[in-house]
Amino acid sequence: MSCSSRVVDERGQGAVEYALLLMTVGLVLVVAVTLLGSTLGELYCRINAAFPGSSSGGCVVAITRADYDEGRQELSLGATVDGGYDPYTTLTAAPGGLMASNDEGYYLTIPLPGCPCRVVVTSSGGTSASVTVGVAVSTTEFSSLLSE
Repeated sequence: MSCSSRVVDERGQGAVEYALLLMTVGLVLVVAVTLLGSTLGELYCRINAAFPGSSSGGCVVAITRADYDEGRQELSLGATVDGGYDPYTTLTAAPGGLMASNDEGYYLTIPLPGCPCRVVVTSSGGTSASVTVGVAVSTTEFSSLLSE
């Protein structure tokens, strides 16, 4: 029997190569999204916000005020989304719950038995900001902490 008369069955080889190629592309995408996830999410948010009538989903959440009153044992919290108020976005504080809003931003008063405490504010779009509040942090001191 000569080598030239040998028949090699290669059926299915193309499907295996195609599957390996798809797995490699999928793995590269998973690694890229994992490494660049927050950057890509913010980019998507900003592109989405550029279209008229679309919800930005709260691209940038900023805590603008966090005052703890020891006598009343409550934390007054203020926040903005993209520098103000977005009617399509809700903010939730943990602890605390859903924040109320007006034309200037979002606000919430949280009854707390004591501080220091950590508060995380999350938008309905998934972005968040956090702050640790000490017992005697005034608005002026808080503003200087944000600028550092």
